[in-house]
Amino acid sequence: NLNPYEIICVTVIGNKVYAVCENEKFLLKERLYTLEEKLPDTFIKINQSCIANTTKIERFDSSISGTMKLHFRNGWSDYVSRRQLKFIKERFGI
Repeated sequence: NLNPYEIICVTVIGNKVYAVCENEKFLLKERLYTLEEKLPDTFIKINQSCIANTTKIERFDSSISGTMKLHFRNGWSDYVSRRQLKFIKERFGI
């Protein structure tokens, strides 16, 4: 069984849902939206295909065009969608 606190993010790659951990990815059978309801409060949806563990975020990169990219401690990174941007900024006080 996978400990949620070991998961860096849950993401969709090629129509399959994966839990990305420190050194490997695990294929999950559940859909992203069902996992979003089950995961602890430390997880937030950052775009249509990714739920991030806020405790594993290393830094944010913002661009002039208004996009924001999250970088995780293991080197993984993903973009925050425009739809989620306001919520993310509020959550982190940016």
